[in-house]
Amino acid sequence: MVSAVILAYNRCSEVLITISSLKQLCPTLPFELQIVVVDNASVDNTSAEVKNQHPDVTLITKEKNNGIAGWNEGFKVATGKYLLVLDDDSNMESGLTEAIEYLEDNKDIGILALQIKDIYSGINDKLNPDTVWKNKQDVEGFIGCGAIIRKELFNKIGGYGEWIYVYTHEFDYSLRCLNAGYRVVFFGNAVVLHRKSQVNRTNKRARIYTTRNEMAIVYKFFPKRRWTYLWRVWVNSLKIIKAEGISSSYSVLLGGIKFLKMKKSLVYTPVSLDVQKYYTDRFHSTKPIFEKLRKKFSS
Repeated sequence: MVSAVILAYNRCSEVLITISSLKQLCPTLPFELQIVVVDNASVDNTSAEVKNQHPDVTLITKEKNNGIAGWNEGFKVATGKYLLVLDDDSNMESGLTEAIEYLEDNKDIGILALQIKDIYSGINDKLNPDTVWKNKQDVEGFIGCGAIIRKELFNKIGGYGEWIYVYTHEFDYSLRCLNAGYRVVFFGNAVVLHRKSQVNRTNKRARIYTTRNEMAIVYKFFPKRRWTYLWRVWVNSLKIIKAEGISSSYSVLLGGIKFLKMKKSLVYTPVSLDVQKYYTDRFHSTKPIFEKLRKKFSS
């Protein structure tokens, strides 16, 4: 019923931990769990070690790294009704059975966002800085290292966008999910442990691609007031200076420049006005720039 799809890139030791944790979980589940690993052109010994230590795992070894779209190869071969999406450095800690039962009872949910627990800082609420997501709340996105996607949804709208490469693919996919008539819901009773390996991660790259991609999502999908929301995304992105320092502003600037260079290659596929409003009302980067100040004065 469930296929765990893991995207791996140059983190051999991490993906082996994730596979082992899933196998330990299997005897406690009332359904079968298929494990799929997509090696996204790693240059370490990821594929060899997975094949050697876990020959029963479905392994896909890619010759070229195409970023987050590498997950799509795993989604295609997955036999489960539900796709448990994991990073190579994240593992299911608890609540998988309850999450699947909830999805079985709610056929209109396309994506179930799971609770992510960072082993260093605890529960991760960074996606929504204004309010922490509540259990069983309809939301605008999910955290990519721990979510469940209905395979039916993948069959209808396809996989993650090839154009994104890295970061914010969750919000692109959620917009498309909502536009297809499904819901995105946060399920806090299912917890994914994120070990958050520092391999392949830098704050500069994250800030550049996050800014570029958030602007690109607005440009690609919004049918109304695109440039107003593009401006909001860029200015709101600059607010990260408070947490990361003035140097982060340069990364935001580079992200904006990268967006301007790529926008001509984006295929315009507007969502409905209702979906745009749902998204802009919730997503922090598309909210009014001085919203907090306005609320303070109005109260």
